[in-house]
Amino acid sequence: MVNSDDRSRERARQDYVKVIYQLGQDGPVRAAQLARRLGVTRASVSKFKRMLEREELLLPARRPTDALRLTKKGQALALRMIRRHRLVETFLHRTLHVPLDRLHTEAERIEHAISDDVSTRLAGFLHHPSTDPHGHAIPHGQLRQSLAHQHMLRSVTPGQSVIIASIDDRQPQTVRRLAALGVLPGMQVRVEAVTRRGMRVIIGRRTVTIPVRAAAAVRCTLLRPREVA
Repeated sequence: MVNSDDRSRERARQDYVKVIYQLGQDGPVRAAQLARRLGVTRASVSKFKRMLEREELLLPARRPTDALRLTKKGQALALRMIRRHRLVETFLHRTLHVPLDRLHTEAERIEHAISDDVSTRLAGFLHHPSTDPHGHAIPHGQLRQSLAHQHMLRSVTPGQSVIIASIDDRQPQTVRRLAALGVLPGMQVRVEAVTRRGMRVIIGRRTVTIPVRAAAAVRCTLLRPREVA
């Protein structure tokens, strides 16, 4: 039998490396930033930082203020956890029809309970999807999702047409709002105006207003005039 404290420790270990990896896509990761994302104290971060260094998942820091950087071993674990999470989300949405706004929370629980072997079988069952229902790339090996060609929707100027690439899945209310408006990965959107209330856009034959907070959760790719349907 596995001790519950051991399970909690392993889950925390997996969560720490996954979040460090994800935060690292946007720049150097600081301890305070990690604590905010995980909802823990700085003392907890310091404790786990030492543990991750001992397990060679995190590069040793010379100074307390140094950025947190994963080793290759830590990156590999982070990618496996991200893969599990996004495959579970895809399975829950496609097969069990779990609503988009509940997927992240449900997958956060399940990802720690399955093995890499099960995630491999899950990928096969789902015919090896490349993205999850929120539009995020499902890693395979050392694959990193390039965001260089993507833009935040809130930065798009009126008159521009875009394809929705992904939506941030961490705020259920925001995901629910975007889903209700039809602002989903793969949809073509034309930005008509930016107002105090948010962004007025055209989706198909409908004109909708995306609230400011919701627009900040959307990434998109710009379309050239000849690509607009």
